[in-house]
Amino acid sequence: MKVILKKRVPNLGNEWEAVTVKSGYARNFLFPQLLAVPATPALLKKADKIQSDRLKKLEEIVANAKETAEKLKDVVLSFTMKSKGKKLYGSIGDKDIVEALKKEQKIEIEKDMIKLKEHIKTVGDHKVTLELAEGVKVNIKVTIKEEE
Repeated sequence: MKVILKKRVPNLGNEWEAVTVKSGYARNFLFPQLLAVPATPALLKKADKIQSDRLKKLEEIVANAKETAEKLKDVVLSFTMKSKGKKLYGSIGDKDIVEALKKEQKIEIEKDMIKLKEHIKTVGDHKVTLELAEGVKVNIKVTIKEEE
C-alpha cells in the first residue's frame, strides 16, 4: 500500500515522502497515529513538489555551510581560565564556543552543531568538530591557557 507520511517516521521516511508499506501496518499504526495518509494522485503530485522544494533548500544550506567551513578551517579559539595544574576549575562547553565564535569571528552557529563528547576540562590544545550541515564537517582548534 502506498502512503504519504505526514510526519517523520524513524526507519521509514521523512515528512511528505511517499513510501510503500504493508496494508496492515498502514491501517493499524500509521493511520491511527496520524503519521500517514493514503496516497492519491493529487497528494503524490503535491509531495513531489514539496520534496523538490526541500531538495533545493537543502542544496542552498549545504552551500552556505561549505562557505562557513572554509572560514572556520584555520580558526583557533583561545580561552584563559583558572586552573590547578592541568585541570580547570570550570569547563568549556558548546555554549562558550558559540559565544567565542560570534564575538571573535563574527560567525553565528547553533549550539547543536558542536560535537563535543564532554566539556573541555584541561589546559592545552583541543580539537573540536563542528557539523554545519549534513556531510559538512570542520575541525577548529580550542586553546586553553592558565590564568596567572
